[in-house]
Parts: sequence; structure tokens; C-alpha cells
Amino acid sequence: MRRTRVIATVGPSSWDEDSLNAMFQSGADVFRLNYSHGEPQDKDKLYTKIRSLEDKNRTTCILADLPGPKLRLGEFNGVKLLTNGDKVRLLCGKKRHDGPELPVEYDGLSLELKNDDKILLSDGIVKLSVISTGQKKSSFVDCIVEDGGTLSSRKGINVPGTMVDLPAVGERDLLALEHAIKAGADWIAVSYVRTAEDIKPARDAIKSAGIHTPIIAKIEHPAALDNLESILDAADGVMVARGDLGVEIPMEEVPLAQQKIIDAGLMRGMVVIVATQMLESMTKNPRPTRAEVSDVSAAIRHGGTAVMLSGETASGDYPIESVQTMVRIAKATEKGLTSSNLMPGALSRFRSTRAVAHAGVELAKMSRAKHILVATRHGNAPRLVAGYRPDVLVSAVTDRMRAARRMNMLPGVQSVIINEYDRGSQTMQEAIKLLSKNGVIKSGERIVAISGSPLAMRGATSTVRLYRLEADGTISGTE
Repeated sequence: MRRTRVIATVGPSSWDEDSLNAMFQSGADVFRLNYSHGEPQDKDKLYTKIRSLEDKNRTTCILADLPGPKLRLGEFNGVKLLTNGDKVRLLCGKKRHDGPELPVEYDGLSLELKNDDKILLSDGIVKLSVISTGQKKSSFVDCIVEDGGTLSSRKGINVPGTMVDLPAVGERDLLALEHAIKAGADWIAVSYVRTAEDIKPARDAIKSAGIHTPIIAKIEHPAALDNLESILDAADGVMVARGDLGVEIPMEEVPLAQQKIIDAGLMRGMVVIVATQMLESMTKNPRPTRAEVSDVSAAIRHGGTAVMLSGETASGDYPIESVQTMVRIAKATEKGLTSSNLMPGALSRFRSTRAVAHAGVELAKMSRAKHILVATRHGNAPRLVAGYRPDVLVSAVTDRMRAARRMNMLPGVQSVIINEYDRGSQTMQEAIKLLSKNGVIKSGERIVAISGSPLAMRGATSTVRLYRLEADGTISGTE
């Protein structure tokens, strides 16, 4: 089984049924819905389309990516061309404007910027230098173009060195989060996290809804690098969002920042997503550059548990080919990897579950077991097992579809849905029988089962058992 997860962003190039199905069949493990574009309710049909891909052998997984305090241009008609040396005026607090000026949604930018500040547009493609401002909210910012290029509506704005006064989870994010929760998103990504406190509003909203949807912290601001440890203590996973990070800090510092984030995430047994411009050339070409292939491979070899496609599948000309290419790179890279014997040591939560997970992984090594089964209700125990990066297949055993879908994000973990019995051992043995029937477990193989007691899924994770599937189909315990 391929351990590295492939995340495909859904957009105009891929949101029809045929394209979604083709990406799913090609190996997309997770579908990302970007709430920065369109209204939340516009995504209702996408949830329905994605869930319709499920069958008895495979679930779908949806990552809802909140807009965050991302500065963006407003709406305008067509495409604007800016040339070096041109003067351009930004109108702050404007959601739409069709004149020669550029609208900017955020009204405070004209108050917070000062002369000679730099403004980067569209992931740094266009660079402006401030020459004067209105020095109050909902005013203007006059600039000169240093690096020209083309711009369209809603492109991102970065102001390196300036901390804009925007909450990480604002009113628009709360509306998006409310929709994602009701629609059944499996993971939530909080954008532009700068401190651990930025995660709290999303965590509170999820808790108020009475569910356990895990949160991904997107690292795309230099302040987040300074507060990385506390941010990861508050999150369930992390994303190296290289697009904004690469314009907020010098681009030559991005590789070291990426490794720092990956290492900190792995120390906590976390999902670690590497994102942005991974196969960028495939937005217009059917094949990637050799450098892009090396970049994806390096992200996996350095510890990333998931790699993400953005514009390649959302708006590119070759969304299906992009997924196929990413899957091939992941498979080829994993052939050259050896077991890392990773020992996550920084996790402050779930300490007892982590100890049991570690015992199960060690038992699998010593007994040469071929499978690890982990009973779960919310997905914490399989995540901690996966954090040790065992070199055998991990199956999450659950009776909840929500938990099964969530597993698609975890490296090297598949899910099996089964009823929970009164005794944990009976639940795990029934799971073994089902996996044997499906050809996943073969006769003669040893299986490590990690579960709660007395109930496998709803009991506290506390039990590790070693089983063997005999040739006659019976299950025996081994010493």
C-alpha cells in the first residue's frame, strides 16, 4: 500500500462527475475544497458528488480549507497588465471596482502600510513599492510597479514585514466553518495561522457542534515559524503552505523552513502536508519538469506524509494526469525508503494511547506480524500508530463512517467498518475475518490488534494482542 497521501484540490477543471471519479480512481486520497473561492453553499453539490464515489471497499475524504486572513484583490473584469515603472492605485475596502485602480477587500491596508513598503501580488509574481497612502482606513495606496505581470480578480496580496490586523478566523471563516461542519468535512485547515490562539475559534466551533473534526494548521507566515511548537501542540496536523510562505520570507529560506515544520510535525506523530507549486508546470503541460519530480520526491523522503495539488487540479489543463503523476512519484520514492524507526516524543496529549500504540508497533516488529489492526472511534489511536511509521499495513477498525473517511489522510492506514461487540477481542477477531475474506490478510500471517477494553472502540486504548490466521480460517493467539 502506498503510504504517502495525495490531496487534489477541486475546482473548475475537475468538479464534474467524470473528472472527480477519474482522479479518485487514479489515486487521489483526499479532495480539498478551497473556501476562499465562491460562497460556502456553492460547495453543497461538490460534497454530494464526492461522497457518491464511495463503495464498500473505499471511502472518500474531504479537507475543507478556510479562507483565513488572506489579503486578496477584489473583483474586477478581465485581466490587468502591469508594466515596470507604471503607477497603480489600490482602493482599500472595495470588494469590486471596474476602473483602472485595483480593488482590495481589506479596508485597513491603507492605514497600516507606509512609504517604501513592498506589496507582492499573485504569489509574488507582481511586486509593488508604496509611494503614498491615505493614512486611514478605506482609503488608497499609491504604488509603483517594480516587477510587472498580469493580474485577475481575487489574487492574493502579501506584505512582507507587516503584520496586518486581521483575525485568523474571521466572520467569513466562521461561515465557511459552519458550512463545512454541517456538510460533513473530514478535516479542517485553518489558514494563515500565526499563534496557537488562532486555532482556538475553529476548535471551539467544532466542539460546540459536538463532533471531533481534526484541524490542520497552515504555516504560511514568519510569525508561525517563531511560534511553531505551541501551534503544533494545539493542532492535529500541519501544512507547509509554500506559496505564501515563499513570499513572506526569502525564497531561499523556504527549504529549511519546510524541513523544520516537517520535523516538528513528525515528532508529534502528525499528518504533515507539503503544498503549493509541486507540479506547477502541469497546469499547462501534460508532463512535469524533472525539478518538480525531484521536489515532490524530496518532500516525501524528508518526511512529508501527504503531498498536495492546488492549481494543477483546480484550474489546470491536466488534472487527472497530475494526480497520476503524483501517485507514480510517491510509489517510486517509497521503494527507496527504509523503515525510519521514528520515535515521536513531543506529543503532550494522549500519552497513554501513545504508549500502547508504541507497544503494538514494537510487537509487530518482534513477531514479524504483517498487519496492525487499531480499533478507534475518532481516529486518534491509528494516527499515533501511523506516527511511528511501521513498515506493515495498518487497518483502522471502526463502526463510524466519519472515522473511516478521516483515515484517508493518515499515511499507510486503511479503514474497515465493522460492528462493535461486547468484548474487544471478539470485535478485533471479526475484523480479521472480514479482512481475510477480502484478501487483505492471508493464512499463516500474524496480526497485532490494538484496542480498548472491554469495548474495542469505545473503551480507552489499553490492550495489545497477537493473533495468527490459521490455514483452516481459525484465529489463534500466539506467544
